[in-house]
Amino acid sequence: MAGQTPPDEPLLGSADIQSLADLGNSFGLIREMRLFPFSQQQILQIAVIASLPGLPLIFLVMPVGELLKLLAGALL
Repeated sequence: MAGQTPPDEPLLGSADIQSLADLGNSFGLIREMRLFPFSQQQILQIAVIASLPGLPLIFLVMPVGELLKLLAGALL
């Protein structure tokens, strides 16, 4: 990687097709790289999973009837 390449060495390495395939695979991996190693869907999944243990505490704060009315209003 560092330093100059010898003038008699070709850019792709050897003349066989495997060198070109290796270069294509490297290009494909670089093209698929993202700025962040996670997606919005993964963040949402983690947030939902992290909030599940606190879900029963809602029943201590709000009566069940009000929760059902709130859910029905959100669904309709």
